Amino acid sequence: MDAKQKVIFTCPTYSIEEFRRFATQAAELGATHVSISDLPKSRWQWELDMNDPYPNWGMMVTSLFKVIVPEELKPFLPADYAKKNLQIVKDRCAILKQLGLKAAFFGKEPAWLPEAVYQAHPDWRGPRCEHPRRARHTYYAPCIDQPEVLAMYRKAVAELCRQAPIEVFSLLTNDSGGGICWSVSLYPGPNGPSSCEKRSYAERVVSFMSTIQDGARDAGLQAEVSMNYGAGLISQAEVGGVIPMLKPGQALNFKTRDESVPTRFIGYNFYDNGVGPVLGIPHVFLVAEQLQDASADHTTNRTFMIDEANVPEYFELVRQFRANPATTMIGRMQNILRTAEHFAGPEDAHYVMHAWDKISRAALTIQKLSGDPVMLVGLVNQRWITRPLVPFPMELTPEEKDYYRKYQFQANSEEEAADLMNLQGFEVINGFSGSMISGTQFNIAITLLQSAIDDLAKVTKSPDDQWALLQHRLRVLICFYRNVLYTVQYQDILDRSDYAKPPVEENIYPMDGDQKLREIQIVTRHDIDNTIELIRLLESSTVPMVFTAPTKNEEDIFTLGPDLIDQLKKKVAITLKHQLDVHRLYHRRQG
Repeated sequence: MDAKQKVIFTCPTYSIEEFRRFATQAAELGATHVSISDLPKSRWQWELDMNDPYPNWGMMVTSLFKVIVPEELKPFLPADYAKKNLQIVKDRCAILKQLGLKAAFFGKEPAWLPEAVYQAHPDWRGPRCEHPRRARHTYYAPCIDQPEVLAMYRKAVAELCRQAPIEVFSLLTNDSGGGICWSVSLYPGPNGPSSCEKRSYAERVVSFMSTIQDGARDAGLQAEVSMNYGAGLISQAEVGGVIPMLKPGQALNFKTRDESVPTRFIGYNFYDNGVGPVLGIPHVFLVAEQLQDASADHTTNRTFMIDEANVPEYFELVRQFRANPATTMIGRMQNILRTAEHFAGPEDAHYVMHAWDKISRAALTIQKLSGDPVMLVGLVNQRWITRPLVPFPMELTPEEKDYYRKYQFQANSEEEAADLMNLQGFEVINGFSGSMISGTQFNIAITLLQSAIDDLAKVTKSPDDQWALLQHRLRVLICFYRNVLYTVQYQDILDRSDYAKPPVEENIYPMDGDQKLREIQIVTRHDIDNTIELIRLLESSTVPMVFTAPTKNEEDIFTLGPDLIDQLKKKVAITLKHQLDVHRLYHRRQG
């Protein structure tokens, strides 16, 4: 490793003890920096109006003013929340100091501020940054062309860096409730104050990144700052215009001024892991390929991402690549083999390799199915996993609906909320063709996972029942994949049904009934049986299988509730109660 190369590890942790274990592991694997900015969600932003789901995107991501509240913003932002976050940061940095490590900050800027801020300071109102089909209100980020706003950022960064030796800032923008004035990538379109409309966009972005660097310099640190567009599909020309103007230590959309890549990402996060909220699913082949790509580059920073702290396969694979840097496919496979031998011994390592390969292929198949990951925006955000399959969802009583509806991401009409395929204002999977294509993909993934389970059954060396546990997790994941499959099929049948013309049935014997009736009854039964199987798997496990909120009060649109099993049982009961409602749509079989 080049002396200037930074090796950054980032992973969500939920206690200081878990952070210590993760940071210690990172240090052993060559880390120079560990992210300290994965902090408790800013639920207060959603609680301003819990009928608007949009803040659920933004409250997941840290921003500077959620840790350090400038004096000017203290009347408008919750001081206790920021105080707790700062203490977490300080406690983590104390551990990093013991380990000889420094801190990195992953966040989002400029992040939206409450309306009261702009009522008191009208000139600070920057661009609208909400997604128009995902929000019920407007949300404004501060205008970073305003000297007072930049001064607040500089002071906040300086204070934060005095508490934490941060040398790396990685900031998401134009996404999740954050944005830059007049960017073409803003969800509502280019917008902002008329006063700054004609200013050079490159000057605006470079000035902001320089302000972050100046704040770190005020605290005696030299910081690198990168910004990345979350919604960047239409911004290539804009980004291309900024890159030549960047200063040393600055990067935009993973490019520096000389067009070099500032960091190589190795790993995955919760957003694109392809397995949704199921825990403990290793992505060995994916990570190995990324490690191979990075092995030949000894100067570019490396950022290791992981979505949970206890995945031993990930750490062992990194350890093998450190001992045996590989730049070829053969070398990559050799390191995977050594990793498998570490856990299963030479005699059974090939079974484990087969399983890991199939798991990675299954996850990749699902991950690439749509723009936003369907395992997140469908299964979790629309609560497919706990939501009953009924033909008339608008008729459900509050008692039958509230347990999932208030955690369902839908900012538009109740009719759109009732459409299972309406994912935050978009129908990513639509019609028979969409159902067929996505169904094929999920069936491929399910077959791969079942084959992986069969491979793991052949492994004889199993410390602490490691392989039996992974088999159990894969069975849970299969249930989640099947839930998506059946939900898509169910809505497709409804979409092909005529709600306007109820069936007029005749007492003719024999009569075969409607083809769609047979289809929807089969899908409903499949989903009921799948849900019951999932309940059995969750109840029989002594370790967590699914990521859930620690308490009921912390359940939100992106996090399933701790009463998941009870919700699944409720889903089955409601589905069974309403299963004959389909007779209002289709001719019944007589014979």
